Amino acid sequence: MIILIMALFAIAAFLASMTIKKSGIRYAVTLVMFAGLILSVIMVIANMHDHYGMTSVTTTTKKEIHSAGPTTQNFGMLLYQQIGTDGKENAYIYKTAAQDKKTTVAKPDLNMTTSHVNVSGNKAYKVTKTTRFVYKSNGFKLLFGVANNDGEIKHRQVIYQVPPTWVALTTGQAKSLASKLAPKNEAEKMIAAQQQKQLSDLAKSDPDQAARLTVNQVKKVLRID
Repeated sequence: MIILIMALFAIAAFLASMTIKKSGIRYAVTLVMFAGLILSVIMVIANMHDHYGMTSVTTTTKKEIHSAGPTTQNFGMLLYQQIGTDGKENAYIYKTAAQDKKTTVAKPDLNMTTSHVNVSGNKAYKVTKTTRFVYKSNGFKLLFGVANNDGEIKHRQVIYQVPPTWVALTTGQAKSLASKLAPKNEAEKMIAAQQQKQLSDLAKSDPDQAARLTVNQVKKVLRID
């Protein structure tokens, strides 16, 4: 609609300058038409640059995620790796379904920030808060709808919620975990076998407690606070 209005102002200014005989009226009408045209251009620029006529609306979604580790592990694992030159954002690795064979690698874009936090419970979630620009009214949408920017993403915040039965590790930490947990001598092998049996027995009656104990051991070995 705004393009049509701009065209009408331009045509009206041209016709006024060509058909109105009295110079005073001709100049006044032409000036008004040009002023309307300039104002329309300013509104278009304001809409494109500053989202004039729009407001921000935030929606939140929460989806359960599943461990990136093998199903034989009695605890959940969320992996992440720094990306970009400044290292402020991470790509996160997990499974969207427990039976998935392949992991999902979620990479942030320019309008996204990512983080992970500790929460209570025994399930991990991906919480996504998406803020979009939407038109304040149907009038503004009709006026500037040609820009096709209704619903444009302003910002997206993704927070991964990690319970005590899970651990968040960098890909480097995950690669080194097996070697750091491996016993170094016969005495350590005996202790490890005994601990493993105790955890296996505990997992039958209280899997969450077994997972928490394993997570604490992993954090201790990797020196994670």
